[in-house]
Amino acid sequence: MKKKALINFIVLICLILSCFLLTSCNGSSQTEYDIVKKTKMENFELLNRSAKENQVVFIGDSIIELFPTYELFADKDKIVYNRGISGDTSDRMLERMDKNCLNINPNVVYILVGTNDIAKNIDYSTIIDNISKSIDKCKENGVQKIIVSGLYPVNKAINSNMVGSRTNEEILELNSKLQVLVKNKSVVYSDVFDCLKDSQGNFDKEYTYDGLHPNAKGYSVITNAILPLVFE
Repeated sequence: MKKKALINFIVLICLILSCFLLTSCNGSSQTEYDIVKKTKMENFELLNRSAKENQVVFIGDSIIELFPTYELFADKDKIVYNRGISGDTSDRMLERMDKNCLNINPNVVYILVGTNDIAKNIDYSTIIDNISKSIDKCKENGVQKIIVSGLYPVNKAINSNMVGSRTNEEILELNSKLQVLVKNKSVVYSDVFDCLKDSQGNFDKEYTYDGLHPNAKGYSVITNAILPLVFE
């Protein structure tokens, strides 16, 4: 009798372990980035509950997330809410536009996304379509000014691992397509590529620490260039 009970107990333990392993396997597709992104999205959604309406939102990837908007725009009469998430691609930004940006009814939305799409070899037409849909969402929500930024240059000589497969030729090609989109959508285009490049057309080492992301000096240059677009 005791032997039978022991066998039943062992079977029960095996069943529990099997269920646990199956659950773990089913969740294996959730990468660390997915968890980080989900947390950041939820944080922004929570913060938006107390955010002021009719302000400015910057949304995009890590280049936006690292943008010291609160410091560089501190003297302005509108708050610039930073809603950047590192690693975002154009489709991921699109999926969170409503809960991370538009639910606080901003007057101005500044969009910068696409460099991670290039790194993932996502075709230009898909990137443009996702940004176009993001613009449409903004318009439907009554955003008064929509600004789409062209991508910044890169410099592989500084950190080839960080820059990866991105090239300035690809970036310039995407930027040219963004300009067409912006014109067709009757929104504003922000072009700071020339402000940041060196004599060879790469990201000037004065303005970047890793060849992809601006440093504080770079962000200051960008801020000065876009101030009239955002606040006038």
